[in-house]
Amino acid sequence: MSSSAVEPQAADLVCQLDNVQGMVDALTSVRWKRHQDAVVELSEHGIVLIVEETRCLQAKVYLQRELFIRYEYSAQGRPRFGVSLGLFVDCLNTFSVPGHSSTIEIQYPGPDMQLLLKSLDSENACIYAEIRTRIPDVVSWDYNFEPAGSTPLSFTVKVQVQVPPRSDFKHTR
Repeated sequence: MSSSAVEPQAADLVCQLDNVQGMVDALTSVRWKRHQDAVVELSEHGIVLIVEETRCLQAKVYLQRELFIRYEYSAQGRPRFGVSLGLFVDCLNTFSVPGHSSTIEIQYPGPDMQLLLKSLDSENACIYAEIRTRIPDVVSWDYNFEPAGSTPLSFTVKVQVQVPPRSDFKHTR
């Protein structure tokens, strides 16, 4: 038996994040439906999460390495894997404590190619999650809406909250 069969495979990515709620908010902004799949791409610059809807709408969340308090990337190339976005967001929510900055460690791949999440806040308790990943569907990366040499298109999404009228407010003419 060779020694490589006994040794666990080194992780392509080990990172730590001290603002779980910020990551939850970013990922929730591209979660259009309850059962949304996403493709995650890892690189030395950070993590990109991509969702696509019926091949006509695509959104990306960029999590730059500077957002993490620790970011160790050792992969050859850029690993990609598919994950259930709803499950990922729900798992991250278990680590988020309102009014408290929660620190987690994210590791990929685990022993069976899982995405591993672990809390680092308490010495007396540990929250741990394993999320199954899959080989991603092909995602078209080369959408090109701009002519060569032009400024890239950008847009801002604004959300407006409407407050229903109060029934105890009297309107006079």
